[in-house]
Amino acid sequence: MVDRRYQKRMIRYWAREEAKANAILDRVLESEWFDYWHTHLDWMGRGNRHVSDRIAVAAGLLRLLERAVTSGREDVQSWVTLAPDTGQSALFLHSPNPRGTPWPYPFDGVTWDIAPPDWLAPLLSTGLQPGRWGSGESQRLLVRVRA
Repeated sequence: MVDRRYQKRMIRYWAREEAKANAILDRVLESEWFDYWHTHLDWMGRGNRHVSDRIAVAAGLLRLLERAVTSGREDVQSWVTLAPDTGQSALFLHSPNPRGTPWPYPFDGVTWDIAPPDWLAPLLSTGLQPGRWGSGESQRLLVRVRA
């Protein structure tokens, strides 16, 4: 059970963090290319305290993913990684770039179209594809726009 004062404080915290991430995304989307650029919503790892916080991190990152996808940039791959430590969860952008990293990103080792965990399923809109990469404690969930 989450204390109501804690919950109100965290709602304000997540709103501030998402506003910062949106401002960063606005500036970054003007870039010509991306080489696995990413941003975290939960820099301080506060989402690890309660399930409701973990859901808030995932929901915020999925909103950022939707903004990135609807930005009109067709040469940019966008995906979200959701890690056991919410401080490691992030939105990624990748495009053809002068550094020569693989384009499109191949997602080697990712199993797509998994049944998402109960806490994630309600956050996934039609057109988003959940996946799983890794195993054990290093396992990550990935979400991308269905290819």
